[in-house]
Amino acid sequence: MRTAEVIRCALCKKRVRSHEPDLILEDLAGGKPRYYHERCGTAAAVKASETPGAYILTKRYVDASRN
Repeated sequence: MRTAEVIRCALCKKRVRSHEPDLILEDLAGGKPRYYHERCGTAAAVKASETPGAYILTKRYVDASRN
């Protein structure tokens, strides 16, 4: 039985693995967060800049002490 949901990149739809840094685009209106590979981050930045004040873009590092 799986307990954790597989996180997939919102752009390329491939799995975002726990050993690679990623970007999280959070919707301030309460929508589900979108996850992006670091290499797909341009799409996240464009989405965040389209509607200023509607999203928070956060980079999540592999090393938890850097977050």
